[in-house]
Amino acid sequence: MPTLCSPLTGLSLTPRFSRAAMVTLRIVRHGRNEQVLAECLSTAIPARGEVVQLDTLDASGEQSRPSTLWRVVSVTLHVPSLASAAPRDGSRLSVKLVEVAVLPDVALVPDFEAAAAQILSESKM
Repeated sequence: MPTLCSPLTGLSLTPRFSRAAMVTLRIVRHGRNEQVLAECLSTAIPARGEVVQLDTLDASGEQSRPSTLWRVVSVTLHVPSLASAAPRDGSRLSVKLVEVAVLPDVALVPDFEAAAAQILSESKM
Protein backbone atom coordinates (compact mmCIF):
# COMPACT_ATOMS: atom_id res chain seq x y z
CA MET A 1 0.00 0.00 0.00
CA PRO A 2 1.50 3.42 -0.96
CA THR A 3 2.40 5.93 1.73
CA LEU A 4 1.38 9.59 1.77
CA CYS A 5 3.70 12.17 3.33
CA SER A 6 2.74 15.35 5.12
CA PRO A 7 3.90 18.74 3.79
CA LEU A 8 7.15 18.66 5.80
CA THR A 9 9.39 15.63 6.17
CA GLY A 10 8.54 13.11 8.77
CA LEU A 11 5.04 11.94 9.52
CA SER A 12 3.80 9.43 6.95
CA LEU A 13 0.26 8.20 6.66
CA THR A 14 -1.34 5.27 4.88
CA PRO A 15 -4.39 5.98 2.69
CA ARG A 16 -6.72 3.99 4.98
CA PHE A 17 -6.77 6.96 7.39
CA SER A 18 -9.41 9.55 6.57
CA ARG A 19 -7.29 12.33 8.08
CA ALA A 20 -3.77 12.87 9.29
CA ALA A 21 -2.81 12.07 12.86
CA MET A 22 -2.52 15.27 14.88
CA VAL A 23 0.31 15.73 17.37
CA THR A 24 1.18 18.63 19.62
CA LEU A 25 4.13 20.41 18.03
CA ARG A 26 6.14 22.35 20.61
CA ILE A 27 8.83 24.75 19.37
CA VAL A 28 11.51 25.41 22.02
CA ARG A 29 14.45 27.82 21.83
CA HIS A 30 17.58 25.72 22.40
CA GLY A 31 20.01 26.86 25.08
CA ARG A 32 20.66 27.04 28.79
CA ASN A 33 17.29 28.60 29.50
CA GLU A 34 14.97 26.78 27.13
CA GLN A 35 11.95 28.87 26.22
CA VAL A 36 8.73 27.64 24.58
CA LEU A 37 8.20 29.81 21.50
CA ALA A 38 5.10 28.12 20.08
CA GLU A 39 2.80 25.16 20.59
CA CYS A 40 0.00 23.96 18.33
CA LEU A 41 -1.58 20.86 16.81
CA SER A 42 0.08 19.73 13.59
CA THR A 43 0.25 16.89 11.08
CA ALA A 44 3.67 18.06 9.87
CA ILE A 45 6.97 17.41 11.65
CA PRO A 46 10.02 19.42 10.59
CA ALA A 47 13.39 17.72 10.20
CA ARG A 48 16.74 18.81 11.61
CA GLY A 49 18.24 21.55 9.43
CA GLU A 50 14.93 22.87 8.15
CA VAL A 51 13.71 26.40 8.85
CA VAL A 52 10.54 27.07 10.84
CA GLN A 53 8.76 30.42 10.38
CA LEU A 54 6.90 31.61 13.48
CA ASP A 55 4.04 34.02 12.92
CA THR A 56 2.21 36.06 15.55
CA LEU A 57 -1.51 36.23 14.76
CA ASP A 58 -4.29 38.37 16.20
CA ALA A 59 -7.75 37.08 17.17
CA SER A 60 -8.99 37.31 13.57
CA GLY A 61 -6.06 35.22 12.29
CA GLU A 62 -4.21 38.14 10.71
CA GLN A 63 -0.47 38.52 11.18
CA SER A 64 0.15 41.15 13.86
CA ARG A 65 3.99 41.18 13.99
CA PRO A 66 6.82 40.32 11.61
CA SER A 67 7.60 36.61 11.25
CA THR A 68 10.74 35.15 12.77
CA LEU A 69 12.87 32.39 11.21
CA TRP A 70 14.34 29.56 13.29
CA ARG A 71 16.67 26.71 12.28
CA VAL A 72 15.70 23.26 13.62
CA VAL A 73 18.58 21.73 15.59
CA SER A 74 16.79 18.65 16.98
CA VAL A 75 13.44 16.87 16.90
CA THR A 76 12.26 14.73 19.83
CA LEU A 77 9.26 12.43 19.50
CA HIS A 78 7.78 11.54 22.89
CA VAL A 79 7.01 7.86 22.26
CA PRO A 80 5.11 5.79 24.86
CA SER A 81 7.20 2.80 25.99
CA LEU A 82 5.97 -0.80 26.00
CA ALA A 83 5.45 -0.42 29.77
CA SER A 84 2.80 2.27 29.18
CA ALA A 85 -0.81 1.56 30.09
CA ALA A 86 -3.40 1.48 27.33
CA PRO A 87 -5.54 4.65 27.09
CA ARG A 88 -8.90 4.42 28.90
CA ASP A 89 -10.79 5.38 25.76
CA GLY A 90 -9.58 2.20 24.02
CA SER A 91 -7.43 4.02 21.47
CA ARG A 92 -3.95 2.78 20.64
CA LEU A 93 -0.80 4.22 22.18
CA SER A 94 0.65 6.88 19.90
CA VAL A 95 2.96 9.86 19.74
CA LYS A 96 1.12 12.86 21.12
CA LEU A 97 3.98 15.35 21.53
CA VAL A 98 6.85 16.33 19.24
CA GLU A 99 9.36 18.80 20.66
CA VAL A 100 11.43 20.79 18.17
CA ALA A 101 14.52 22.65 19.42
CA VAL A 102 15.45 25.71 17.35
CA LEU A 103 18.01 28.51 17.17
CA PRO A 104 17.61 31.87 15.42
CA ASP A 105 18.46 31.38 11.77
CA VAL A 106 21.21 33.96 11.32
CA ALA A 107 22.29 32.42 8.01
CA LEU A 108 19.10 33.68 6.34
CA VAL A 109 19.73 37.31 7.34
CA PRO A 110 23.11 38.53 6.03
CA ASP A 111 23.44 41.30 8.66
CA PHE A 112 22.92 38.81 11.49
CA GLU A 113 25.37 36.34 9.95
CA ALA A 114 28.08 39.02 9.74
CA ALA A 115 27.41 40.12 13.33
CA ALA A 116 27.58 36.52 14.57
CA ALA A 117 30.87 35.98 12.72
CA GLN A 118 32.31 39.16 14.26
CA ILE A 119 31.30 38.11 17.78
CA LEU A 120 32.90 34.70 17.22
CA SER A 121 36.15 36.24 15.94
CA GLU A 122 36.31 38.66 18.92
CA SER A 123 35.84 35.81 21.37
CA LYS A 124 38.93 34.04 19.93
CA MET A 125 41.21 36.98 20.78
